[in-house]
Amino acid sequence: MNGKGKLSKKGDGEDEISIKIPFSREEGLNPFKAKSLMNYCIMPLIYSGLYKVDANYNPIMDIATGVTYEGKKATVTIDPERKFSNSRKITADDVVYSYNLAKKSTYYGSLLRNVTGCVKVSDTEVYFGASTPNIYLAASLTFPIIPDGSANDAVPHGAGPYIFTKTSEGGTLTENMYYPNGEYATKTISLINVTDASNLNIGLVIGNMNAMYDDLSSGKSQRIAAGSAQVDLNNLIYLKFNHTNIFANPKLRQAVAVLLNKEELMNAGFEGYGQATDVPFNPQWFNAEGLKGPELSYQEAQEYLTGALGKYNIDILVNSDNMFKLKCAETVASELAIAGISASVQAVPREVMDEGIELGNYDLYVAEFKMSNDMNIGPLLHEEDDLDTQVAFFTFLSGNTSGEDFMAVFNENMPFIPVCIRYGLVSYSKDVQGGVAPLPNNPYANLMEWYL
Repeated sequence: MNGKGKLSKKGDGEDEISIKIPFSREEGLNPFKAKSLMNYCIMPLIYSGLYKVDANYNPIMDIATGVTYEGKKATVTIDPERKFSNSRKITADDVVYSYNLAKKSTYYGSLLRNVTGCVKVSDTEVYFGASTPNIYLAASLTFPIIPDGSANDAVPHGAGPYIFTKTSEGGTLTENMYYPNGEYATKTISLINVTDASNLNIGLVIGNMNAMYDDLSSGKSQRIAAGSAQVDLNNLIYLKFNHTNIFANPKLRQAVAVLLNKEELMNAGFEGYGQATDVPFNPQWFNAEGLKGPELSYQEAQEYLTGALGKYNIDILVNSDNMFKLKCAETVASELAIAGISASVQAVPREVMDEGIELGNYDLYVAEFKMSNDMNIGPLLHEEDDLDTQVAFFTFLSGNTSGEDFMAVFNENMPFIPVCIRYGLVSYSKDVQGGVAPLPNNPYANLMEWYL
């Protein structure tokens, strides 16, 4: 290798050693048809979006060259020199086509829930409609761009750093000569076909692959002898109140929030895979800096709750199938008990929990919400008794008020209790060099810098 570690060859005349990562060959690498976590991880290596995000969710221009906002409309310009891997220039037709596919897909559609449409303005310009004025919308425009008309291709041409080629063992990723500023520590990535994703950790341990990713959605983790790095999922874990019973009183909701140690809930419940938060946004978000939860003291909250609740028992509902969330609920009950508040955990299967929520048979339940990159929590603010918080949030989203202004209203009404942002985990063999540095929802973000 050279002094910067940019080449992975051991010496002159020796073959390059490729990085090996898992994928499902049967499922394919069409970004809008893939279903597995393994394959979704690979999409950013083959495809580019209008924007990508950094660790603080700043929108970074990729295929786009700029955005302007006017009311509910965001107008995006397209780099006229950007090309797909087959050398064809990317146009507005490709963007509109890809948006329509993304909007209908399960994975990308959830990240575009606040985007209402995409219209061509010219060959190098499109505008996106939003459900409400939103000056952070660009961060959500990360969906893959593929050529117009290629939806049925097994692997459409992309504009990412790599090109896929099918092989007998699975496939390879090789450098895309049309990707701008591409520097490759390892020019060939081997994709190893995996038919049973439950055994990925074994493949990593015995050397069949060099990296694997687990979003830990099962509620359990596996410890293996390998390097690891946490991956920000932007999944908000929160405690949802029943607003139709005693917790219709916002002062009670606020007091409960103050009594709970979010750091302890994250560490005990989710084994430290995440980041605690007192605000309803990802604390890594560039616009969350300085935002705080309620200023009520622990003693004031404790005295108010014990006086207002008396012998009332807080019923906490949780999915028994997810050990992370179950442990979180148990820790909530334990912390309330320490403060002299009676609480019990009702751990039931998911379908029973859903029925209980529908019937209102709970005081609190442990919930999870995948936020879009623009941190739009609008879908969580739907209580009829809390229109003030809704108005305050959408005014903030439009850029007309500050985050501090919104948090003042949120803290007063406390529609739900933010707990933490849940993380996933990328594990890698100890011979991987170059530094593994994931980005939000992108475990292989800097794979171009890896080498063996």
